[in-house]
Amino acid sequence: MAVDEGRVLVVKVKNKLEKRMVNEFVEERLPRFKEVFPEYARYRVQGGIGALVVKEDVGRYAEKAGLYVMTQTDERGQHS
Repeated sequence: MAVDEGRVLVVKVKNKLEKRMVNEFVEERLPRFKEVFPEYARYRVQGGIGALVVKEDVGRYAEKAGLYVMTQTDERGQHS
């Protein structure tokens, strides 16, 4: 979690990202965030998801769902 000027970024980290994990995070976890942490009730919640392994189609799926996607890269800046 990171907080900055009225925004809070909530990040879930997994070993290998799958579409079902994206769905669960967007549909269940993020909507409950303000219930669990009422001190952030006035903040805009943004979601991010990180994984060591992110297949290209799953990464695009997560981005289309409105999430920031973080993964490892090799020395050339290519996704592993």
